[in-house]
Amino acid sequence: MFKNLQSNLNIGKVVFLCAILSLTFATTANSADRSNWPKQIRLGGGSIGGTMYVGTARFGNMVQEFLKVNATTEASAGPADHIKLINRGEMELGGATAGPLHEGWNGLAWAKGEKYQNVRALVPYYAAFTYVTVLASSSVKTLKDLDGRKLGVGPRGGTPQTQFPKIFEILGVKPNYVLGTFGDIQSQLKDGLIEGVAYMAALPYAAQIELEATHDARLVPPDAATVDAFVKKNPYFSKGVLPAGSYKSVKVDMPTVVLWMYFIANKSMPDSLAYEITKASFEHVDYLKSGLPSWDKYMKAENMFDSPVPLHRGAVRYYREKGVKLPASLIPPEGK
Repeated sequence: MFKNLQSNLNIGKVVFLCAILSLTFATTANSADRSNWPKQIRLGGGSIGGTMYVGTARFGNMVQEFLKVNATTEASAGPADHIKLINRGEMELGGATAGPLHEGWNGLAWAKGEKYQNVRALVPYYAAFTYVTVLASSSVKTLKDLDGRKLGVGPRGGTPQTQFPKIFEILGVKPNYVLGTFGDIQSQLKDGLIEGVAYMAALPYAAQIELEATHDARLVPPDAATVDAFVKKNPYFSKGVLPAGSYKSVKVDMPTVVLWMYFIANKSMPDSLAYEITKASFEHVDYLKSGLPSWDKYMKAENMFDSPVPLHRGAVRYYREKGVKLPASLIPPEGK
């Protein structure tokens, strides 16, 4: 009896020691894994108060809450600005739409021949719907009516400023573009100083809701023929529908073009950090929804398939663990 008791005690000691050693090794491995993580993560948020800024701030909160890394969201000029800063390693995370990403990667348009190929995609952010907002009293009925008129397009480097001219080029018209923060140009619209405001934004967009709460307004989207011609020429856009009821002024479904936005990072971000950010994004969608209510509709792996830039190697690891069959175009050179 005593021998059996002694034997059981010895076995218990061995099991206890093994558990302690396992915990020690796990803790050590976890510490080593985080040793090259940055102390601070800077996120580009676009204009303060915009959909991108609010959603990005929540994304930063998620990183801080669940990964225990300090994260700060900074106002910026938008996607092209994020691409430049992240490419240079002066910002860790930011949202960037497919159009500016395609142009930056290939040195087109705003990139002026310089190729921004240090950026890598992590997760889908949201789908941006395209339309122009005018006051109900405006004589503008179609986008063609904006020829020669003042149109607010947000800050330089933002998606509307870089992409709307392509739509008007197809239509053969030239609005007089007005730059500024969206808060600024929204005020100018209310005061009658400009004819409209161009948006490529997630639904619902807070600024549009606020405008319609105090002013009668209308949405002017591209017509079906313009959508077809534009998507054919710019394949990183997709055909879409602005659903009836999206805003108070939208009574019927409207054709439009949709542009995906992604969270991007520099390829030099530690693989383990990129992996954990990607993992946390999918695991904490409910947390993210308080920044962007429709986030659960967008956070799907297949929404990454049309990204014009490859994934980060750490993100590739996560998607593969989940059994996602990634297109070859998403595998980065360093991951092949």
